[in-house]
Formats: sequence, structure tokens, C-alpha cells
Amino acid sequence: MLAFAAFQFLLTADTMFVKTYFSSDQAGFYLSAGTLSRALMWLVGPLAAVMFPRLVHSAAKSEKSNLMGLVLIGTAVLAITGAASLSLLGPFIVKIVSGAKFVATASALLPWYAFAMVPLCVANVLLNNLLAQSSAKAAVPLVILAVAYGYALTQFHSSLQMVLKTMGVCNIVLLLVCAFFTWGVKRAQPQISSTQSA
Repeated sequence: MLAFAAFQFLLTADTMFVKTYFSSDQAGFYLSAGTLSRALMWLVGPLAAVMFPRLVHSAAKSEKSNLMGLVLIGTAVLAITGAASLSLLGPFIVKIVSGAKFVATASALLPWYAFAMVPLCVANVLLNNLLAQSSAKAAVPLVILAVAYGYALTQFHSSLQMVLKTMGVCNIVLLLVCAFFTWGVKRAQPQISSTQSA
């Protein structure tokens, strides 16, 4: 639950802080870009959702599966392609979805926002894999990261781009933490066991 709550905070906190620190017009531009960028999570989210019960089943029966690797690659490709598409087609999409007055500012924010979401999308797969295996080791680091992210947003909000840069950095750290607990810990365990057996 802690890991899930920390992830949700990393996914949604920026909008709450932007509404607090910026004018309603600026927040509107930001939310317009955010709506389109968060669509990346809606695009790739079902992959992790379908993967989760299958990984739980495999973990319960101690079966090996390459499903997580396939979903991880698919998620990364879709997220990067989606972010690049939003960056290129942003002005046209914003005009249709939010209106002409949002085009200039929202389009300038879209590349930052879309690519900041890519590590979050990929981290979602790794986190679901950890939770499916009942691995709670990442929970405390993720909560610490969420608290640090909240604090950083109170300090670094001189512009909307600065908020997105802060979000992007924290999402990369999230991805690194999830990657460490997915692969780094597993690689460290055999070394420990071999040392103990010696």
C-alpha cells in the first residue's frame, strides 16, 4: 500500500502544486498539457495491469516467465513513441482538445511533460513486478522519494518548466529505484549466499 500510495503521489502531485503556486491561466495551460501527457499512462497502463495477475500466478508456483521483460520493452517503446508524437503533434491536438488560446503555452510544455512521463510509465511495470512477487523492499525508498518530491516542488517552482524538470528528475530516480530492487538485489543475493556457504 505504501509503494502504491507513493507512486500515485508521484503521478499526481504536480497538478496540486501548480494550482497552488501559479495563476489560474497558467494552471489551465499546464493541466491542458498534463491531460494529454498522462494519456501515456492510460495507453501503457493496461499492459502492466494484465501482467500483474500472471506474475502473481508465476510467483506462487515458482515458475520462470519472460512476461515482465516483454511488457517492459513494449511499455518503453509505446511510451517513447507516444511522447515523441505528442511533441510533434502537440499544437494540433491542444487546439482541438482545449482551444486555440492554450496552443502556444501548452505546446511548449508538452515535450517536457510527455518525456517526463516516460520513466514513470516504465517504472510502473517494474513496480507491478515487485508487488506481484510480494517484494516490499522498495516501499520505504519510494515513500522517501515521494516526500522528497513534495518538498522539491515547494522549492523549485519558478516556472512551469521547472516543475516539469523536477518531476522528470524524480521520475528517473523512481525508475532507478525500481530497477535496483528488480535486478540489483537479485544479483546481490547469490553473492551473499555463496559467501555464507564458503
